[in-house]
Amino acid sequence: MYDLTKHYNYNKKQILNKINSVLNKGILELGPEVDKFEKNFSLYCKAKYCVTVSSGSMGLLMAVKSLNLKSTDEVITVANSDIPTSHAISLCGAKIVWVDVEEDSFNINPKEIIKKITKNTKAILPVHLFGNPCKMDEICKIAKKYKLKIIEDACLSAGASYQNKKIGSIGDITVFSTNPGKILDGIGHGGIITTNDKQTYLKLKQLRDYGRSKRPGKWSVKSEIIGYNSKLSTIDAAVLNIRLKYLDWYVKKRNNNAEIYQQILSSKNIQFQSVCKNATSAWRNFPIRIKNRNYVYDQLYKKKLNVSLNYLPPNHKDLCYSHLKNRFKLPITETICSEIINLPCHPYISKNEIKKITKAIINLVK
Repeated sequence: MYDLTKHYNYNKKQILNKINSVLNKGILELGPEVDKFEKNFSLYCKAKYCVTVSSGSMGLLMAVKSLNLKSTDEVITVANSDIPTSHAISLCGAKIVWVDVEEDSFNINPKEIIKKITKNTKAILPVHLFGNPCKMDEICKIAKKYKLKIIEDACLSAGASYQNKKIGSIGDITVFSTNPGKILDGIGHGGIITTNDKQTYLKLKQLRDYGRSKRPGKWSVKSEIIGYNSKLSTIDAAVLNIRLKYLDWYVKKRNNNAEIYQQILSSKNIQFQSVCKNATSAWRNFPIRIKNRNYVYDQLYKKKLNVSLNYLPPNHKDLCYSHLKNRFKLPITETICSEIINLPCHPYISKNEIKKITKAIINLVK
C-alpha cells in the first residue's frame, strides 16, 4: 500500500545526516529532537499541547486511560477501525458501545451516537477512517450537550483538515500514528497525542513515563500514578522533524491521486468514500466498494498489484469480542467491510501505476 524505499530515498541524505548527528550526541530517548518535534507538530495542528508516544495504539490507550473511567462507564465508537481502537477501551476497563457508520463516508454516524447515549456514557471515540474526517461539528455539539469527552482516532489522518481546522485541534484529545506507512511516518513505531487542556497534557506525560511527573536526574524520581514506558525514540523524532515539513505536500499528492482514481473508476458498479464539504482527507489509501469484492480482490492479488483489504473482521465480530456476540447490530458497517478494497494512494505512486491498477479493476467489474 506504500513504497517505503522511495519514501526514504526522497530525503535520504537529510535523514542519514540527522541520524548520524543524533547518534553522535548520544541522546537516544526523549531530548531536544523530541521536544522540537512536539513543539513543531502542536504549531502545525494549532493545538496547545503535544505528547509523543511509542505508537498510535499506545496513544489511544493512554488517551482513554487519562479519562479515569470506571467499569460501568461507556465509550461510543465504531467497529470498522483497526482493532487497537476497541482494545484501548477494553484495556482501560470501560465498556465499548459500537455504533453504525454512514453509508457514504464510512465514518461514525452522529445520529447513531445520540441513540446510544446513556447515563453511563462518558466519551465518544470517532475514527477518521483512512484519513477522512468525521462530521466533527455535529459530534462536538452532541458532546457539549451531553457533557462527553471526545477522543479522535486520527492514526491515519495527519495533515487532514475539517472546516479550516487541522485534525488535532478539534476534540479534547487526538491520537495519531507515525508508524511506517502512515501519512506522517518515521522509521519505527511511534505516535502523537494532541490536546488543548493543560491537565490532560500533564497526565499524558506522566502516563508515558512510568507515572513520573519529572525525569530522573541526580536523584531517582517516584512514580505518582501507574504508567507505561511509551516514549518515542529520539531518532524517530529527528526523522519526523524532517518529514513534517513535507506533510502538506504528502496530503496534496494523495488528494491528486484520489482524483485520478475517481476520474478513471467512475462507474455505477464502484462506490467511493465521500468527503465532507470543507474537509480535506489525508487519503492513507483510496478505498472502493464493489459487490463482488472477494473475487476482484483475489484476481488483483494474483496479478501482484499493490492492493489490500480493510480491517476484517469488523471489531464486534473479532474473536477477542466473542463474549459480546450478537449484542450489536451494525448492518452498514458489516456491508461496507465486506465490499472494500484499498488502493495505494501514497505520494510516490505514478499515474501509470494507477492506470495499471484501475484498468485491471474495470475489466473485472464490467
